[in-house]
Amino acid sequence: MRKLIYFVSTVLIAMTFSSCDLDINKDPNYPTDVKADKFFTSGQMFVTGAIGGDLELIGGMWAQHYAQNAGSNQYTNLDSYNIPNSNTYVTRSWSLLYAGALPDLKLAIEKSAIAEDWNYWMASKIMTAYCYHLLVEAYGDVPFTEAVSYEQFTSPKFDDAKTVNQGIIAMLDEALTKKDAAAAKSSMGNNDFVFGGNINNWAKFAKSLKLKILMRDPSFATNSTAIQALLTENDLLATDAKVAIFVDKENNSNPLFENDRRKLNTTQNIRASSTLSKFLFAKGDPRASVFMEKAVTPDPVEGSYVGLPQGGYTLGAAYANKSSRALIKAEDPVYFMSYAEVEFLKAEAYVKLTDAASAKTSYDKAVTAAFNRWKDATDLNKQAIFPANFNINDFIGAGKVYEFNQTSAQTMLESIWRQKWIAGVRAQAWESFLEINRTGYPNYGTVNSQDASYVVGNLAPSINTVLPAGQFPRRLIYPKTSTDYNKNTPVAVPIQTKLWWHKQ
Repeated sequence: MRKLIYFVSTVLIAMTFSSCDLDINKDPNYPTDVKADKFFTSGQMFVTGAIGGDLELIGGMWAQHYAQNAGSNQYTNLDSYNIPNSNTYVTRSWSLLYAGALPDLKLAIEKSAIAEDWNYWMASKIMTAYCYHLLVEAYGDVPFTEAVSYEQFTSPKFDDAKTVNQGIIAMLDEALTKKDAAAAKSSMGNNDFVFGGNINNWAKFAKSLKLKILMRDPSFATNSTAIQALLTENDLLATDAKVAIFVDKENNSNPLFENDRRKLNTTQNIRASSTLSKFLFAKGDPRASVFMEKAVTPDPVEGSYVGLPQGGYTLGAAYANKSSRALIKAEDPVYFMSYAEVEFLKAEAYVKLTDAASAKTSYDKAVTAAFNRWKDATDLNKQAIFPANFNINDFIGAGKVYEFNQTSAQTMLESIWRQKWIAGVRAQAWESFLEINRTGYPNYGTVNSQDASYVVGNLAPSINTVLPAGQFPRRLIYPKTSTDYNKNTPVAVPIQTKLWWHKQ
């Protein structure tokens, strides 16, 4: 079960990059004592495969950044929301985390504790917390207290999602107790693909993840004191938590690019969604050129950057020329958490704490960071595509299209949530999907984007949805690998079933 085919090449790359010294008298294929650093590195890369591969793809489809191309069919099940528990995208994400990342990180924690390598111990604890965060947000109740103890628990119980979140926060707090001891150790350097061994950034990541989890609770008042404490301390991420080691070479690329653009028999599956393209066009947003390629046949109204209606894969092959292929590059980083995301979280918290001035400051920083991510972006011919005269104040300044709307608490929140949805394109699509479920924003529409009554900015029902009218996907279902072998797996629920923290 541990020998996963998907993305294992990148794990091997990680191990290669982080291993500098070899003893030629020992067979490297049969190591007698693998140290914590190697398990930590491989654990990181299993997580990278999950969040940067299938979860990015699913999130992109379900947040309506992407749509399945007309004339091909690789992701028609995703675009129609027809996901059985045997589906690859359901089982692979689960396995990468439960059979790949978590066991390796557990070994890293155990070995680093014995060696008192508190830098690896702390970072591995935080990565473990992040793994469980991904799992509980995708599937709901998951194995936690009995997880990854295969000898003791052959059928681990599924813990309540709220309980898991409490356990994650406790894990993050425990990791932070070793910050000083971790900082005293020599740098993890190239063994750490996220922060290059910077312990201060690992601590900031832990606190930012804690803020995010606290903000998940629909009852903000429940966690307001803890949230205020984190804001007051002001020790949150000011940089991206990302893996940026990818190059345009087979088995060395961004996982979504590798598995879609390099490994399939067509490179045309993933198109931009018209939900996204219509909104960007309406706002004159230059990121359209970063998120999608030019259509072969420009639209007489919208121009060169035109998306495909959600579920529009049955519109016919000729329609493909009228839509833009999603722009994905081999070198694209994989984001665990971004600086923009943290500032959006802060902005929302400040709104709910009735501090509109601080909310605006964080909102402006977040939108600026989301734009700045792409200022140096290039097209497939390595040509710069962002406007040379770009000025963020043309968008967030007074009276501009992305001005922070301070009319009411609701308009402020909607400003934040809308920009967070856009900021996830080609970077954090899974997070965009989760935020739609949490906030109910963008609004769920009732007609597809071709309809004359379609409201630009609303999510559109998939033309080929298998769900009842008005229903959208909200979760992943438990994979067949769990339902077949773990008697404690809960009864399957439909993918449109809300989790406890979703907007009611």
